[in-house]
Amino acid sequence: MGFELRDATVDDFGGCIPLMPKRMCDPGRRDALRMMWREILVARSGLGFVATDPAQNSRVVHFGFAVFVSDSHAREYRRCVTPMVARRLTAEWADGARPFLSAGEIARANAADGLNALVTHYGSVHGDDAFDDRIRAADYESSRRAFLGWNLRSFTIEVFDRQRSTDEWGESLGFRVSHYCAEALRGAGVTQAEAPCVWTSTREEAIANRGYAVGVLFASFVPPRCGFTPGEQNILRHALDGKTDEAIARAGSISLATAKKRFRTIYEKVRDGVPQAASLFSESLTEGARGAEARRLLLNYIREHPEELRPYDAGQASVAELRRGHAS
Repeated sequence: MGFELRDATVDDFGGCIPLMPKRMCDPGRRDALRMMWREILVARSGLGFVATDPAQNSRVVHFGFAVFVSDSHAREYRRCVTPMVARRLTAEWADGARPFLSAGEIARANAADGLNALVTHYGSVHGDDAFDDRIRAADYESSRRAFLGWNLRSFTIEVFDRQRSTDEWGESLGFRVSHYCAEALRGAGVTQAEAPCVWTSTREEAIANRGYAVGVLFASFVPPRCGFTPGEQNILRHALDGKTDEAIARAGSISLATAKKRFRTIYEKVRDGVPQAASLFSESLTEGARGAEARRLLLNYIREHPEELRPYDAGQASVAELRRGHAS
């Protein structure tokens, strides 16, 4: 049986922290780290994903958290100047700074030149070779799901795994692998044996090196067509998890009538925004089997177009203008 992949929630923190490489978090900052993660998830100023093992009572066996950072921060990380990125990020946040973009800034950047993704924390359970191979497969698939549909400009992760040829592994995936200088490592109290390295890729590099696995992170971005509100996006996220209308209403702290009303609006937006779907959803508001089929078609469309669930602020461009752009 494979692992189950899903978005991280605040309830997962206890299972994630023990899996992190020790260098990622100062033990004295763990409470701050939990609070930072909570802010990131609740405010949707970043993202997290977990892989759980059904054979171990859905224990978390792999996880990752990422934030979106400014161009200047992204350039600094890519230059590989100062190690211990995860620790520095938590310390900056605890001191009152906000080293990652807000939800509004993310929405604007996603609609403009794109976003710089930084994986801040991650970890996995380790076992035998077969188990570790499953973990690596889950890592790839969960990363693909988490970042698909975003308008990415760059992707950066600081890698601590020194048990195998990290350089060759990163390069085989299409990343540019960089190492910190000895002086920078000494300043951070890190020995050469445990020194992290940095894997980076930009959109331009991914396009120039087609065929590598990292290219999936920079899949051609398509602006959303339907213009769902955050509340409608939340409804759809729960629906993708297989929740019933009643469970969706409870999770969103709304009435069942409100949940159903939002679904009707969602169907209308898909019919208006996606011309080829108009006939598929012509009877989507009916009850019974036709209604169930419409729900299935709706969720299939969302799975194939994850950009519909990403924050997107086109500024002066209206949803109608976006739709005309798709039609042309």
